[in-house]
Amino acid sequence: MQTAGCAGHQPVLARKDRKQALIQANLAREKGAFAAVAADWAAATAHGLRPATLKQREREMRNDLLPKLKARQIKDINRVEITTLLKAVEKRAPEVARNLRNYLWSIFEYAIDSGLISANPVPSIRILKKRDQKNHPALSPAQIGEFLRKLDERALLEEQTRIAMLLVTLTTCRKAEIIGGKWEEINLEAGEWEIPGERMKKGRTHWVPLSKQAIGLLRQLRKLTPANQVLLFPNRRDPRRPMANRSLNAVMERLGYSGEGTPHGMRSAFSTHFNGLNANADVIELCLAHAPMGKTRAAYNRHLYKEERRKMLQDWADRLDYLRKKRSSTKS
Repeated sequence: MQTAGCAGHQPVLARKDRKQALIQANLAREKGAFAAVAADWAAATAHGLRPATLKQREREMRNDLLPKLKARQIKDINRVEITTLLKAVEKRAPEVARNLRNYLWSIFEYAIDSGLISANPVPSIRILKKRDQKNHPALSPAQIGEFLRKLDERALLEEQTRIAMLLVTLTTCRKAEIIGGKWEEINLEAGEWEIPGERMKKGRTHWVPLSKQAIGLLRQLRKLTPANQVLLFPNRRDPRRPMANRSLNAVMERLGYSGEGTPHGMRSAFSTHFNGLNANADVIELCLAHAPMGKTRAAYNRHLYKEERRKMLQDWADRLDYLRKKRSSTKS
């Protein structure tokens, strides 16, 4: 016969069991939440990626994946809703949609390996349109002159943004390399800018000889930024981050060149000009941070054609000054 004490003890044990079961269920839900799986995946796959790549991945997920999927159980997310989400992003930003699809595929594979799901619901890349393989539109010489004159109307733009756009034009660097620039990379006395490999598309350090015009702009920018400022072009909301990636595209759109030119197209204009003059192709390619030679030779000749590159970029800066002064009524 069961004593009263034992009878009273069993409900206590039952309550403890129910509480423990509830804790375990909550833990399982938290572990299986999309945000938790995505965070674990991000940490597991971060090694070896460039800081810029990690920041881009974090930004794209924060903007377009987490708002809709954060609290969802990963086992409950299906292919139809993923397709709908990706298609919605594609209308605004096709390349971002492709990136998100790749992130999602990898996240769900990670969830399979973690025993949380048994199948990957992410759709094939075929649900998204093929990449537009057209080159970045580039302005004609006459348009470049007109564009530079508009940039000189300082009331139209913030001075830092104007300088960033001009440096893209003068240095032939990619816009990400300019807007992510740090003062420690620049030697104004020597007239050079050395961009570390971690910030370059190909992962190789890029040496940029600065024209007199570029040095003048950087000296002007130095006066506008606090002495302890790390970045050349800090984000207005968070000075620890560079200005927004689309800022310079927006400048061209605002000044009336939407669909006619992009910041990247300035590199094409540079290449077209000097190839048209039958200039040394290796020098042109090195100015553009391309590798015209074998990888081994390129690694040992980081500053190959140093004087030729310095002269070419100075000639380009002088050419831009010429176009700025020349009116479009005459042919360039």
